Amino acid sequence: MGVCARTVLQPDGTLLLALDPSVTDTSTCAYVVETGASNAWSELGNMSIENAHQIGLSVGVLWAGMWGFKAIRKAISLNEEKE
Repeated sequence: MGVCARTVLQPDGTLLLALDPSVTDTSTCAYVVETGASNAWSELGNMSIENAHQIGLSVGVLWAGMWGFKAIRKAISLNEEKE
């Protein structure tokens, strides 16, 4: 769930992002601050098929690469034990 925010000019010339909970319609806000937990789950639920496929493929390639390194390490260690 997001909360609207607005900019406030400080006396020293810097801007401050102040939360404005009185505005409940976040589509009318210039800035929306979302909580981390709700944002993470909503993004996961809103993920497209293409994005899910890309993430799954990346994890699969990483897993296959690590499995290959493990197999090479095991093959090398078997040769050392025979000597």
